[in-house]
Amino acid sequence: MSSLLEDKVYAVLSETTKRGVYPLHGYKYGLYRIPVDLTSKEDIESVVSSLSSIFKVDAYADRIYVTYRWKEQDVTSVKPEEWREVELEVTVEIVTGEVIDIIYQVKPLDYFPDAYWVKNYRIKADNNAKMIIDTILRSTIIGDKLVKDWTRRYKMDEQTARRRLEGLTPLAKMMAVMEAVVSAPAQQQVVQQVQQPQQQQQQAVASTPQAKPAGVTKPTGAAGGAHTGKGIDPNFTKNRQVAGEHLGHAVWGPVNPPQLLGIHGTYVAVDFDICVADGACIEACPVNVYEWFETPGHPASEKKADPAREADCIFCLACETVCPPMAIKITKKS
Repeated sequence: MSSLLEDKVYAVLSETTKRGVYPLHGYKYGLYRIPVDLTSKEDIESVVSSLSSIFKVDAYADRIYVTYRWKEQDVTSVKPEEWREVELEVTVEIVTGEVIDIIYQVKPLDYFPDAYWVKNYRIKADNNAKMIIDTILRSTIIGDKLVKDWTRRYKMDEQTARRRLEGLTPLAKMMAVMEAVVSAPAQQQVVQQVQQPQQQQQQAVASTPQAKPAGVTKPTGAAGGAHTGKGIDPNFTKNRQVAGEHLGHAVWGPVNPPQLLGIHGTYVAVDFDICVADGACIEACPVNVYEWFETPGHPASEKKADPAREADCIFCLACETVCPPMAIKITKKS
């Protein structure tokens, strides 16, 4: 997703929403709760102003509606005059108050009767909704409030909190390609927001030690805490070897505590070297696969979400979806 949130994420297919009873007929419904307030008129106007240069924004009472439109083209015909084009949209609703709820609904394709030929519509609409949410957090006062909340709640400095926000909102970088709807000053600011994390990533890669000679496996995780930001190696079972066992699940090397801890689990795999202990997977898992495991001295975090009950996994992928550093890989048993 957006890689929100540590509090709770709901993304369900349902005939009713959690706010009253509305017939959605299989709409996809997502609810994100942000533990900060948005109550003053000035703050609300600030959010509307920040987003209006990028999206269509409407504000009514305690609701702010943020709509993103995109076009789909069907160019399968050899005759350009027969090409079809349709405009689709998805809307994210910000519910203001003592806490902020951010809601989106992915409507069925039937809602756009001329778009029956569009491929992968639901995936595209879902990703665009998450892009809006990431943009809201990265570009408005809501993100600033969330950073302040983290500095107070987790005793972290503002720079660390800002980096965490950037890590949780990866889709905000899509703003850089929205040239048709972004004004020149706003576009310049967006490009700077995209380039800054990229420059930081390039600096991190440049400072990483040179790769080992051929035939030696290079760990996906952090050596001494440096990490490329690409997440867990999806082919770790081919690229690594089992170095041991922990609570009934395999540990894939290299392992050299406290800095290198390897990947724990096979079907529910967690790269301990990039896990930041935000707890999203523990909150999201419906069958309590994970439990905290203390890892004092590790540069990324001093505890990890351990797949202690790997065998109980139902392969819903909720944990993999919400993990901010993409440290989890779920592989269904064949």
